[in-house]
Amino acid sequence: MQYHTSVPAQSINEVSVEVHRTFLDTIGRTALIIKGRNLVDDLRDRELVITYDYPLVAALRKPLIIFSSTIAVFVATWLVGNLELKFDARKK
Repeated sequence: MQYHTSVPAQSINEVSVEVHRTFLDTIGRTALIIKGRNLVDDLRDRELVITYDYPLVAALRKPLIIFSSTIAVFVATWLVGNLELKFDARKK
């Protein structure tokens, strides 16, 4: 992950890249944290450009998980539907 900004370098204190995880999130999301000082009103409306690589595997992960879980639900429903649960009353 790379960034470019038109804010002066002396105004930026700390830059860190972290992984932010939310509820039911397995992998997390990348977060760029930029801490600054002396950011006055004259520095508003500056640009911040962030570039990063997003691999094809990451783009296909969620659709493949949704597809495979849907297929698993249909297969489980089909298997449960094929079970024979009859009680046979035998007469002696």
